[in-house]
Amino acid sequence: MFQATLKSIRGHLGRLIATAAAVILGVSFLSGTLIFTDSVQEAFDELFATVFETTDAQVRSSETIDAGFGFELRGRIDESVVPSVQAVDGVEVAEGFVQGTATVVGKDGEPIGNPGQGPPTFGFSWGNDPELNQFTILEGRPPTGGGDVVLDADTADTGDFVIGDTVTVDTTAGSNTFELVGIAQFGDSNSIGGATTALFDLPTAQRLLDAEGELDAIAVRAVEGISQQEIVDRITAVLDDGVEAITGEEATEEQQSAIADGLSFFNTFLLAFAVIALFVSSFVIYNTFAILIAQRSQELALFRAIGASRGQVLGSVFVEALIVGVVGSILGVGLGILLSNGLSAGLNAIGFSLPSGGLVLANRTIIAGMLVGTVVTMFSAVFPAVNASRISPMEALRESAVEPWHRNNVRFAIGVAITALGGVALLFGLLQPELALAGLGIGAMFIGVFILGPTIARPVSRFLGAPIARFRGKTGALAQQNAMRNPKRTARTAAALMIGVALVAGVTVLASTLTATIEDVIGDQFTGDYAIDSGSFGPGGGFSPELTERVAALPEVDTAASLRIGLAEFEGEGDFLVSVDPAAAFDVIDAGLVAGSPADLTESSIFLLDDKAADLGVGIGDTIDVGFLDGSTRSLAVAGLYEEEAFLGNYTISHALSASTGAEQLELVTYVDLADGVTIDEAEPAILAIADDYANAEVQDRDEYIESQSESLDQILVLIYALLGLAVIIAAFGIANTLRLSVIERTKEIGLLRAVGMTQGQVRSTIRWEAVITALFGAVLGVVLGLFFGYAIVYALRDEGVTSFTVPWFALFIVMVVAAIVGVVSAILPSIRASRLNILESIATN
Repeated sequence: MFQATLKSIRGHLGRLIATAAAVILGVSFLSGTLIFTDSVQEAFDELFATVFETTDAQVRSSETIDAGFGFELRGRIDESVVPSVQAVDGVEVAEGFVQGTATVVGKDGEPIGNPGQGPPTFGFSWGNDPELNQFTILEGRPPTGGGDVVLDADTADTGDFVIGDTVTVDTTAGSNTFELVGIAQFGDSNSIGGATTALFDLPTAQRLLDAEGELDAIAVRAVEGISQQEIVDRITAVLDDGVEAITGEEATEEQQSAIADGLSFFNTFLLAFAVIALFVSSFVIYNTFAILIAQRSQELALFRAIGASRGQVLGSVFVEALIVGVVGSILGVGLGILLSNGLSAGLNAIGFSLPSGGLVLANRTIIAGMLVGTVVTMFSAVFPAVNASRISPMEALRESAVEPWHRNNVRFAIGVAITALGGVALLFGLLQPELALAGLGIGAMFIGVFILGPTIARPVSRFLGAPIARFRGKTGALAQQNAMRNPKRTARTAAALMIGVALVAGVTVLASTLTATIEDVIGDQFTGDYAIDSGSFGPGGGFSPELTERVAALPEVDTAASLRIGLAEFEGEGDFLVSVDPAAAFDVIDAGLVAGSPADLTESSIFLLDDKAADLGVGIGDTIDVGFLDGSTRSLAVAGLYEEEAFLGNYTISHALSASTGAEQLELVTYVDLADGVTIDEAEPAILAIADDYANAEVQDRDEYIESQSESLDQILVLIYALLGLAVIIAAFGIANTLRLSVIERTKEIGLLRAVGMTQGQVRSTIRWEAVITALFGAVLGVVLGLFFGYAIVYALRDEGVTSFTVPWFALFIVMVVAAIVGVVSAILPSIRASRLNILESIATN
């Protein structure tokens, strides 16, 4: 029986290779993701191990604020700590450094790098000790005075800068020009993960980065023969509270761990799409094996007739599935290597320059790829294998290979029940929130609709095929009948495409709803005439407060109010807080102030979102303890409450208070209200003239700003659509494979049609329109499910202000058109094969 199985595999090699394609694509995405993240992690591990190789200790503030997702800010220390550390017995060199946000301006006047959509833009002080300095000069010399700057090699290359050029750099101190005196590397990499880096001598860096008299850390090199832990213990003995010392090894591990944390989200994000791809693959594999079993029913029945047991037939199918799974998994892991290179190239293209290093093909990647691919294939073949074992020897007398079908009320009831349970699980998972449960709910809904599919495929195919039959004549009618003839097959083939379309439609509905919500909220709450936007979304980006001061001084301007964002600790948890100028902010932002007045926001008070105040159990006159970066904990009086969080978030303090807490003072956005009687045409040139001095400041009128706030979703959507495209490609393989098998099954029928006058073009047209009907069936189911998914997410977000469910009908129509195109493309090769069948051989009876 085993030998017969191997001969059967050789006889149906083409069909099984097409099935393996689904396994290959799914496994390649899984293995490619693991290879990529492992390679990047190892490259960064080696990079940081190199740059900290000669650092024996690091002295820094012990005050940190963690906002989650690996985002953490650390306070600064006084520069007077350096002499104390240098005086410790065993310290060879102690050198302080600072870092902050600095934007290098290109020769075209545009900023190099965009921290809002990519790696950060850093400013550093240059270290004078070559062994402690993490940067090394490639060309030129180090910075030695207030007019010098050194750039990392990638930034210099991007900006086409050479030694001696004048370089403009924007910082909290404003926009300043420097002479480029050097080009440097970070370790052996041309940049820090694609970040833009400008380096200055220490006094200049302190002035530019708002750190005069302060340091971010002190790097220490011990005399030879003293261990890292020993020098740390000696340094710790002379440090005050709020300052700590760690070993160079610990500093290295922290940096490596930070990279791992950052990659973990990206890794999880990509693995989610790998799971989707494998899930879609399982439907394709199931369908292919089900068709193969139907077409080989006579062969398997003959085996049963000559004595093969049900177990042997079952084992035969499992052996085929095992071989497909193993071979597909091996090829998938190999393709994953190429995919990982593609991911790296894609990140480099958008500005994330990764350190050089070889590919890391870990044993766990090989094991995971092989195991997952094989298990998915075997699991997908279970039901077809069981059906194969149930074939009666009498099946050998049949001539038809078409799978039997009749309306099954039990199937209908089971499908409806599983779909409903999945919907409940999805809603419950979103409301908790429990993302794993939500994911299981979505999977259950797909399975439920898959079970339900054959019971509705016939009437839906009749409906979808009616216009085709009307306008395409006989070929359209034949295509309609072929889709209706075997509803099981039509439903199973459409199922893979249904998953991809459902996810695309769900994302599209959610994006449309969020876009409408953002535009409505911003439009209602922003009452000014202009916005000067930095393009940043959090700490580590923005422009100098100097810009706001200059704009506010214009005679054409009545109000210029900026927003800054920082981190603080509330009830022991890190969270973002917004700072404003209370005298101006509430003139251009309608936050729905329900208690207090702008004048009540002082250096000793705070405003809260009313819902957050209710959560904390505080009201007007109460105090809350807030921990800041400088290590201070301040009891701030609750002086105001507001209803809308779009601009001010949960917590709002004054600029005056923020400036005293050690936070970096950069403006995310400045809102402008024109003076009475001043027209836009009169004010705009004056505002633009000032903004032009700051490379990352973009002046937008009210309508432009409202529209731009929703555009940030577009980049995310493009990435998601690109990744979901893999699921659609796998579904296309499934449709093509099904049509190919269907052509083999209908060889005699096609031959007879050709014998009575059907042309090759008509044969191709029939196959193509059948594919279109099948694809549209999957697309219809997918769009219906996508609408539900989108609504469920919007419903779960109703407490976050997302209350307007918006259906993008035109976008969903485009999804349907794309699905039809997928059907046409999938049918190209099967239709050509069908049209080229030899008429006499096709209708021969022996």
